[in-house]
Amino acid sequence: MQTQKTKLLFIIAAMLSFAVILGSCSKDDKPVTPPTPIATSPLYDTLGWFIQGGQGAVEGNGTKMIADPDNSGQTIQAGRLAIRTVVNKALMVIAADTAINIYFPTLLAEVGAGNTTGYAHLRETFTDFVQQAVSGQQIYKGMTMKAAHNFATYNRFGSAAHPTSDEADFNRFIGDVVIAAQSYNVPNSVIAQLGVLLSSVKGDIVY
Repeated sequence: MQTQKTKLLFIIAAMLSFAVILGSCSKDDKPVTPPTPIATSPLYDTLGWFIQGGQGAVEGNGTKMIADPDNSGQTIQAGRLAIRTVVNKALMVIAADTAINIYFPTLLAEVGAGNTTGYAHLRETFTDFVQQAVSGQQIYKGMTMKAAHNFATYNRFGSAAHPTSDEADFNRFIGDVVIAAQSYNVPNSVIAQLGVLLSSVKGDIVY
């Protein structure tokens, strides 16, 4: 009787061991889905490479995470930092450009009163828009360009006296972005590519 009991316990133990081994093998052998690569492009990589000092290989620098100089303890894609840096400067150039700052009376009044909330929002959405256009990352959640540049659909742009912009205004805007990029010594070849991307939305902004 004791011998049979011992055999039964041995069989149960063996079965349990086999089940554990089988379960372990199943987990180990389960195919692992690789993470989806973050979208990038040669231009985005070049911008990320440039903002880091322009040393070494270019490839992969757009999505490289580096310290965010504006937010202590946080990181940011190098390509995005380059775009945000130029966007921030461009907004300052535009604010001082009397030919087109007439389209931002609400924003200028807010900043003049010490309220930079609207400015910060514009900087981030503008950065998102350019980053998406340059890298292919689907991050822009703002309005369409057509709706965002018409006083009738977005009262933070323009005024009743200046509800929409014309081609001369748009060209002036592109010129101000170029001035901002040049202030950081961005290569002309890169500026030209950015200009082409921005010009692609001209039909939605110029009425």
